[in-house]
Amino acid sequence: MNKKNDKPNRQLIAMEDMLKEIYSLQAAKKSTWELNDLVSELSVAEEYTQGICKALMEIGWIQKAGRGQYQLTKLGNERAVELIRAHRLWEQYLSSHEGYHLVELHAAANQHEHSMSDEEVTILDDTMGHPVWDPHGHAIPEKGMAALPKTGEVLSNNCVPGHVLRVVAVDDRPEELLAQFVELGILPGAELTVVKLGSQTLEIEVGDRISPLAFSATQHIYVVPATKFPVPLGRLKVGQRGQIIELKGEGRLQRRLLSMGFVPGAFVSVVRQAPLGDPVQYRVKKANIALRRKEANMLMVK
Repeated sequence: MNKKNDKPNRQLIAMEDMLKEIYSLQAAKKSTWELNDLVSELSVAEEYTQGICKALMEIGWIQKAGRGQYQLTKLGNERAVELIRAHRLWEQYLSSHEGYHLVELHAAANQHEHSMSDEEVTILDDTMGHPVWDPHGHAIPEKGMAALPKTGEVLSNNCVPGHVLRVVAVDDRPEELLAQFVELGILPGAELTVVKLGSQTLEIEVGDRISPLAFSATQHIYVVPATKFPVPLGRLKVGQRGQIIELKGEGRLQRRLLSMGFVPGAFVSVVRQAPLGDPVQYRVKKANIALRRKEANMLMVK
């Protein structure tokens, strides 16, 4: 995949990398954030953070939102999503077309995303048939749409011995921790069993291998309950409720379902159906959404 744009300077790359971190931080906090939040989250020097954030304010990507509080501007929010979209598309491309190892993807994609135009990102998306997930299990946002939060729940919230869980995503950093996950087989799509919970470690079974895992590491693994007999959402009757385990299919329809809130781990209820049985109205994340059964059957629930 060739790129036509000139390579951006190091300062702009640093600013855009910080912009992505701010986007994730603000999404987690639901509103505003403080400079100390960034310093703590990124483990970087306060002086460096202040300098980058000052530059981000000058370019119009962040703004003050009260005493000591900051937030993304509309322009900054849009640029952050563009970068995240380009980054995750590149990770998928490098994995599926260039054979990059999972641990190598983040750094490699970061070298490409900053110099891509909107047209080039669209071409990359079209070339791969509009993939929905990157190799780490993170949703690839549609053009002009917000980046979705990580699906599922962190493993640290599901440390109950005997529970069987399916991995839906893993954090791509720190790289040393990701390399450990790869070694243990903790990858998107894998099933694991919680064997034993200690004071600082968790024993898990993946395949035929039982391994200890530091409790801090479990906060970088995202899971949903595993079930041997998931059923398509379209089979549920009015009044029934299920938890989404998996999205079938691919491409833009799958992205649309994700953007409406039909993400792994979410609970969905059947509200009502049309007189002829189609479409069916479902309630997910406090919203009522009508789907045709063909669309609903792309969602596997327990």
